Amino acid sequence: MTDKEKVKWFDFALRFALTGKIHLVQKSFQNGVGKWAIVDTSNNTVLNSNLEWEPEVPVAKRDESYLIRTRFSFEDAYSMYTQYKMFASDAA
Repeated sequence: MTDKEKVKWFDFALRFALTGKIHLVQKSFQNGVGKWAIVDTSNNTVLNSNLEWEPEVPVAKRDESYLIRTRFSFEDAYSMYTQYKMFASDAA
């Protein structure tokens, strides 16, 4: 596989493993912009903008405030997870 082909695969990636059961997951893609969430798959929670874990709400029950708290650009999501790892005692 060439480097160009590898880049194409990474462009289509929707989930990246961060630590253990914590993943960076693309939740939506509209108008060329992806929205990402940091998900703990062991207990179905998402990291919010306060660096706290909260339950993943079913799609039908998500309101605008939930989406603002839990959906981010790729860069922001990765930065938030990095901050979480620095300050959280339970981060692996």
